[in-house]
Amino acid sequence: MNSLIYVIFSVFSYVIIGFIIKKYFKLSNKITSKFDSLSFNILLPLALITYFWQIEFPKNDILLLLLSFFGSGIFVFLIGFQVGNLIFKYKTDDNALLGLSSCFGNSVALGIPLMHSVLGKLNVMPYMILVLFHGLVHFTYTTVIIEIYRNRGLNLNKKILTTIIGLFKNVVLVGIFIGILLNYTKVMQPLALMNILNIVSYVALPCVLLSLGFSLAKFNLLLSFKKSIIFTLLKNIIHPLIAFIVAKYVFNLEELLIITVTLASALPIGSQAYYFAFRYDSQKDLISSNIVLSTFLSFFTLSILIILFNF
Repeated sequence: MNSLIYVIFSVFSYVIIGFIIKKYFKLSNKITSKFDSLSFNILLPLALITYFWQIEFPKNDILLLLLSFFGSGIFVFLIGFQVGNLIFKYKTDDNALLGLSSCFGNSVALGIPLMHSVLGKLNVMPYMILVLFHGLVHFTYTTVIIEIYRNRGLNLNKKILTTIIGLFKNVVLVGIFIGILLNYTKVMQPLALMNILNIVSYVALPCVLLSLGFSLAKFNLLLSFKKSIIFTLLKNIIHPLIAFIVAKYVFNLEELLIITVTLASALPIGSQAYYFAFRYDSQKDLISSNIVLSTFLSFFTLSILIILFNF
């Protein structure tokens, strides 16, 4: 139990420190922007290259792992979509954004450090496979729904292709692909280079968590608090519950994969959901409030899940 508390606190403490530094010490946007760029554009991709270059890939149940995670995620998306539609009477594009915030987790900035700490280096590979497809799947269908509804006049096929190409410009995905390529082609791992990369990997995860704290400090929890409760419960409780049922009772996955799918589904709402709200100039207050409340609640929900799984 003491080791569990240490793992959870060590991960979230960096987020809290980043939040406090940005919120109360008035760290300038210029400084945090440069730090974010260092964390996400340099350190994290190098850490992912290092990890995927060295790891042994799992051979079984990968398709069922993906179906469990994304099937449950899309189902929760539809619930969030209908909550916006039937309860709040929002438009289709608004509902798509709320559906995204109900199912899209913080898989990189919080998920990678947390899962690495909880599962260990040898067991985290199935989770990293989910990360590889996470944005590609959820961002693509959300964009298609919004673009069809708004009918901006662009050829739909061209819009989808542009969206997919843009996703693969994501340096996180690039880092994963390079690591997989080096691993698959059996490129030699020079000792001196690997020592440097392992040090970079060790530094990268705390930096990413600090950046997450910086970004949360920009959002206002009180703008749409009551509505945020509904979408936070969808993301932090309903999503992992459905994912667990699908993984265990529908696909009968092995224990590690059940744990992976459930914890991945329990991650709080990813800040990229706010990027979509900003990009489409819609529901920015509600989604920013969702992100903060979901992240706060996840400290407790993830802790409970990890205890239940006997880590």
